[in-house]
Amino acid sequence: MPLSRSMAYSFDELCDKTPHACISSINAAQRQLAFGGEEWWALESTRLTWLFEFQQQDALYAALRPWINNNDVPTTYQPLVTKLVGKWLLMRGRTEEADKTFQQALKAFFASYDAAPTRDTALHILNLLVSLNRLEQAESFVNDLVDQDFDDAAFYREVYAELGHIAYRTNDNAKHVEYRLASLEWAKRLDDKQQISVAYNNYGVALRNAGQLINAQNAFISSLSLAESASDNVRINSLYVRLAEVALMLNDFSGVQQWLAKTDVQQLAAGEFKRLRDLNERVKAAKATQPETA
Repeated sequence: MPLSRSMAYSFDELCDKTPHACISSINAAQRQLAFGGEEWWALESTRLTWLFEFQQQDALYAALRPWINNNDVPTTYQPLVTKLVGKWLLMRGRTEEADKTFQQALKAFFASYDAAPTRDTALHILNLLVSLNRLEQAESFVNDLVDQDFDDAAFYREVYAELGHIAYRTNDNAKHVEYRLASLEWAKRLDDKQQISVAYNNYGVALRNAGQLINAQNAFISSLSLAESASDNVRINSLYVRLAEVALMLNDFSGVQQWLAKTDVQQLAAGEFKRLRDLNERVKAAKATQPETA
């Protein structure tokens, strides 16, 4: 059965600003709609998803709490609410509870997929299989999707991105590079600078992990250029940190300082702060081992 597109709002169509401004724009759009209607819930699902993507743990829980075990949530959106509860539990380190919640969400998404398969549902299933470390099942599921040969660049960009997650989690650097490059090539078919920037970033991470540091640096710079064109300040600052990390791996301390000096911590996503702290500690340790110059 061919996979249809379910109704959904693209975040990138709604916002290219800061996390706070993005969520505020969704809230404003929701206020123009009838509470609890289909379009309202399409936006609510976007809001919940991006609270997770921005790693706003407290705001995510506050937004999810009214919908947990709430029969007023439309059947279509109940699996997503359950999945995001699992993501929140995982962020809080409650892994056993998260796994049980992921299993519930996966069962619900599979039931929905069997009844009326959509590509959005397929991506949720794939993401959950990866989250549950069911990697062989995930690869088999992806192979079925690839064999169907849809003319949908955005869909295959995500499919290969999920395959990249599998390769990363199994420490298969060669496959990680291969899948991230495939995701990038599909992303390039889209008229969406932000998504191409994301794909270049992920490709850069794969190259870095494979020890291809110069290629990784070039990929991050390509990602940065696109992020700047799209005025994606959160990604711009995240890329400054990634470029500083690669510079450190290349023992280029002037490069490290160059990129860190550009970084605006106010524009970093919450999840980036630990990476920045760790990087600063590694820079200090590396400098301490450098021979003194005359």
